[in-house]
Amino acid sequence: MRLAVATEDLGSTLRAAIHKAADAGAVGVRLNTRTEVRPDQFTDTALRQLKLLIAERQMKVAGLLFPSRRSLYEQENLERRLEGIRRVMVQAQKLGTREVLIRCGRIPSPAMVDDLEASAGFAPTDSNVDSLANPFSFAAGQSIGAKRVMSSAEQYTMLVEILDDLTRYGNHVGCTLQLQVASYNVGLVASLMSAVSGGPLQIVFDPATAVMTGSDPIQDFRNLYGYVGYVRARDAIRDVDGAGVEVALGDGIVDWTELIPTLSEAEFKGWVCVERAGGDHRADDVSSGIARLNEIVGQF
Repeated sequence: MRLAVATEDLGSTLRAAIHKAADAGAVGVRLNTRTEVRPDQFTDTALRQLKLLIAERQMKVAGLLFPSRRSLYEQENLERRLEGIRRVMVQAQKLGTREVLIRCGRIPSPAMVDDLEASAGFAPTDSNVDSLANPFSFAAGQSIGAKRVMSSAEQYTMLVEILDDLTRYGNHVGCTLQLQVASYNVGLVASLMSAVSGGPLQIVFDPATAVMTGSDPIQDFRNLYGYVGYVRARDAIRDVDGAGVEVALGDGIVDWTELIPTLSEAEFKGWVCVERAGGDHRADDVSSGIARLNEIVGQF
């Protein structure tokens, strides 16, 4: 099992974080292309030096994260966002990694929900809603200001087209997109993966996301393992009010003594990256997480 850490969680310069990752027992480092290795700031020479520094510590680059602030299919700044992803895909090849992690957000439903509701008489129309007098009405086909609101089905179609374009480019440069999704709806994930045909595409599995969205991490992985190409090793708990909170690995409700053997049983060959998004002791939590997983791996 290839264990990596996210250098941004180690609370130091990139060079120091690489040394900390090696000392913690990781064999890979996942890099952030917004805060650590921006394509517009790293020359080819700088990338070669970074790759050499990582190799000197007997590690590899375990993927690049493109942390967009918006869903992949959101229209605002879309072309700029897609061009940024393409630049990161080229950068990944130069750093010797195939994995580029991008945020999808919620996978829209491909079904024409709005049309089905309208045909069933559930959606208001201009005949029974004074849409011109009331700017807050929701008449069918209404626009908010000058910007038309896309239906879920239209968002889904756009997402497929975007991923087809990006995966074709990835096929050209030797890169595989790893899609971070908001929840693990098996039907939606399977539908999306089968609809995209431009090139290789996989999903990122995050057990903390499963916990925080109210599902079972072990069962989610079993249902989706054929699509999983990358694992974020994060933990979480559920609040009494139903909300989820990310915690240090081992302090949450994820059963790592079952999940790690499940990954092995599925012959998972991708990276397992220990991450810590918050907390006062992120670096220590990451190091402890690596030690914990190495301990579990050593037991079987």
